[in-house]
Amino acid sequence: MGALGPRCVYVIDDDQVVLESTAFLLGALGFQCRAFASAESFLRTAATLGPGCVLTDLRMPEMDGFGLAAALQERGVAWPVLLMTSENGPELAHRAENHGFAALLRKPLDGALLEGALARAFAMFEG
Repeated sequence: MGALGPRCVYVIDDDQVVLESTAFLLGALGFQCRAFASAESFLRTAATLGPGCVLTDLRMPEMDGFGLAAALQERGVAWPVLLMTSENGPELAHRAENHGFAALLRKPLDGALLEGALARAFAMFEG
Protein backbone atom coordinates (compact mmCIF):
# COMPACT_ATOMS: atom_id res chain seq x y z
CA MET A 1 0.00 0.00 0.00
CA GLY A 2 1.20 3.49 -0.81
CA ALA A 3 1.29 6.35 1.65
CA LEU A 4 -1.41 8.48 0.04
CA GLY A 5 -4.37 6.39 1.19
CA PRO A 6 -7.76 5.63 -0.32
CA ARG A 7 -8.84 9.24 -0.94
CA CYS A 8 -6.14 9.81 -3.54
CA VAL A 9 -6.94 10.62 -7.14
CA TYR A 10 -4.41 9.58 -9.76
CA VAL A 11 -4.62 11.99 -12.69
CA ILE A 12 -3.28 11.00 -16.10
CA ASP A 13 -3.09 13.57 -18.91
CA ASP A 14 -0.42 14.32 -21.51
CA ASP A 15 -1.24 18.06 -21.47
CA GLN A 16 0.90 19.58 -18.70
CA VAL A 17 -1.39 22.61 -18.26
CA VAL A 18 -4.47 20.40 -17.86
CA LEU A 19 -2.54 18.09 -15.53
CA GLU A 20 -1.48 20.96 -13.27
CA SER A 21 -4.87 22.69 -13.27
CA THR A 22 -6.67 19.40 -12.51
CA ALA A 23 -4.27 18.67 -9.65
CA PHE A 24 -4.88 22.17 -8.30
CA LEU A 25 -8.67 21.74 -8.56
CA LEU A 26 -8.53 18.37 -6.79
CA GLY A 27 -6.46 19.88 -3.99
CA ALA A 28 -8.96 22.72 -3.61
CA LEU A 29 -11.74 20.10 -3.36
CA GLY A 30 -9.86 18.35 -0.56
CA PHE A 31 -8.52 15.34 -2.44
CA GLN A 32 -4.97 14.12 -2.45
CA CYS A 33 -3.59 13.95 -5.96
CA ARG A 34 -0.73 12.35 -7.81
CA ALA A 35 -0.22 13.39 -11.43
CA PHE A 36 1.20 11.39 -14.35
CA ALA A 37 1.99 12.66 -17.85
CA SER A 38 1.23 9.32 -19.54
CA ALA A 39 -0.68 6.10 -19.06
CA GLU A 40 2.60 4.20 -19.29
CA SER A 41 4.24 6.14 -16.44
CA PHE A 42 1.17 5.54 -14.27
CA LEU A 43 1.12 1.81 -15.06
CA ARG A 44 4.83 1.47 -14.22
CA THR A 45 4.05 2.88 -10.76
CA ALA A 46 0.53 1.50 -10.11
CA ALA A 47 1.66 -1.62 -8.24
CA THR A 48 3.38 0.54 -5.61
CA LEU A 49 0.44 2.89 -5.07
CA GLY A 50 -2.29 2.72 -2.47
CA PRO A 51 -5.88 2.37 -3.65
CA GLY A 52 -7.59 5.38 -5.12
CA CYS A 53 -9.56 6.66 -8.08
CA VAL A 54 -8.06 7.14 -11.52
CA LEU A 55 -8.97 10.23 -13.55
CA THR A 56 -7.65 9.83 -17.07
CA ASP A 57 -7.78 11.77 -20.28
CA LEU A 58 -9.33 10.00 -23.24
CA ARG A 59 -6.87 11.03 -25.96
CA MET A 60 -3.18 10.53 -25.23
CA PRO A 61 -0.29 9.32 -27.36
CA GLU A 62 0.74 5.68 -27.02
CA MET A 63 -2.21 4.56 -24.85
CA ASP A 64 -5.61 6.24 -24.55
CA GLY A 65 -8.00 6.18 -21.61
CA PHE A 66 -9.74 3.02 -22.82
CA GLY A 67 -6.40 1.26 -23.14
CA LEU A 68 -5.41 2.35 -19.66
CA ALA A 69 -8.66 1.04 -18.16
CA ALA A 70 -8.16 -2.29 -19.96
CA ALA A 71 -4.55 -2.54 -18.74
CA LEU A 72 -5.68 -1.94 -15.15
CA GLN A 73 -8.32 -4.66 -15.46
CA GLU A 74 -5.75 -7.08 -16.90
CA ARG A 75 -3.53 -6.40 -13.87
CA GLY A 76 -6.40 -6.97 -11.45
CA VAL A 77 -6.52 -3.34 -10.32
CA ALA A 78 -10.18 -2.72 -9.46
CA TRP A 79 -10.02 1.02 -8.79
CA PRO A 80 -12.76 3.28 -10.18
CA VAL A 81 -11.68 4.97 -13.40
CA LEU A 82 -13.18 8.28 -14.51
CA LEU A 83 -12.72 9.43 -18.08
CA MET A 84 -12.27 13.09 -19.02
CA THR A 85 -12.45 14.47 -22.54
CA SER A 86 -13.31 17.50 -24.61
CA GLU A 87 -15.14 15.23 -27.03
CA ASN A 88 -18.90 14.95 -27.03
CA GLY A 89 -21.52 12.60 -28.31
CA PRO A 90 -23.82 9.81 -27.21
CA GLU A 91 -21.61 7.09 -28.72
CA LEU A 92 -18.72 8.09 -26.45
CA ALA A 93 -20.95 8.05 -23.37
CA HIS A 94 -22.29 4.64 -24.37
CA ARG A 95 -18.79 3.28 -25.00
CA ALA A 96 -17.54 4.64 -21.65
CA GLU A 97 -20.47 3.05 -19.84
CA ASN A 98 -19.89 -0.30 -21.56
CA HIS A 99 -16.23 -0.24 -20.54
CA GLY A 100 -17.12 0.29 -16.88
CA PHE A 101 -15.95 3.86 -16.36
CA ALA A 102 -17.30 5.34 -13.13
CA ALA A 103 -17.98 8.66 -14.89
CA LEU A 104 -17.47 10.56 -18.12
CA LEU A 105 -16.50 14.18 -17.49
CA ARG A 106 -16.22 16.97 -20.04
CA LYS A 107 -13.26 19.34 -20.23
CA PRO A 108 -12.91 21.94 -18.97
CA LEU A 109 -13.76 20.19 -15.73
CA ASP A 110 -16.54 21.61 -13.59
CA GLY A 111 -15.51 21.43 -9.92
CA ALA A 112 -18.96 20.50 -8.62
CA LEU A 113 -19.43 17.76 -11.23
CA LEU A 114 -15.94 16.41 -10.57
CA GLU A 115 -16.49 16.40 -6.82
CA GLY A 116 -19.83 14.59 -7.20
CA ALA A 117 -18.40 12.01 -9.60
CA LEU A 118 -15.49 11.30 -7.27
CA ALA A 119 -17.78 11.05 -4.24
CA ARG A 120 -19.86 8.43 -6.08
CA ALA A 121 -16.74 6.59 -7.28
CA PHE A 122 -15.18 6.47 -3.81
CA ALA A 123 -18.52 5.35 -2.32
CA MET A 124 -18.69 2.44 -4.79
CA PHE A 125 -15.05 1.63 -4.15
CA GLU A 126 -15.19 1.82 -0.36
CA GLY A 127 -18.68 0.32 0.00
